[in-house]
Amino acid sequence: MDGEFQHKEEARALAYLRDALGDLELAENALEAELFEGSLFHSQQGIEKCMKAILALFGILIAKEHRISDLFSKEVEIFEAEIKEKFKRLLPSIEDIEWYYIPTRYSVSISGDIYLRAFSENAAINAYKTSNTFLETSFELIELKIGKELPKVKKELLEYLKKEYKDVVKSLPDKDERRD
Repeated sequence: MDGEFQHKEEARALAYLRDALGDLELAENALEAELFEGSLFHSQQGIEKCMKAILALFGILIAKEHRISDLFSKEVEIFEAEIKEKFKRLLPSIEDIEWYYIPTRYSVSISGDIYLRAFSENAAINAYKTSNTFLETSFELIELKIGKELPKVKKELLEYLKKEYKDVVKSLPDKDERRD
């Protein structure tokens, strides 16, 4: 991968990282508000977007229904040894967190069964911590691959994307700013 293609893959990876930063902000806010299911969901989403960021950097775009940890665990073998081991240590916890995707959002299954679940503060805290570690490791790998230090704050990463990748990043206005 080189040239324009690599440039677009980098931009895609950074956009996913920006999305992951947003999810982890929401997870933290939900945790503070004792909305544990929300914190668990956004922790899971943050991890998923980090995985998509890394896969995008390697030219893999996920656009269909998927179990992201299965796809990611196959690709982890190509990473450099030290980072590969960090990700491998995190994968069992990630697979557990991935389970929260559906039950934190729905009390009724697709077959119509009703499930009333209580999610614990401890589970939310652990998922949030794991998500942050996964985010840090994702930044480490992406920075290593692109040879640049990246902003770790959502707003700063947005500005970086706009400046460094303006040829491939599209800006859309807010709904209120669009003409009807």
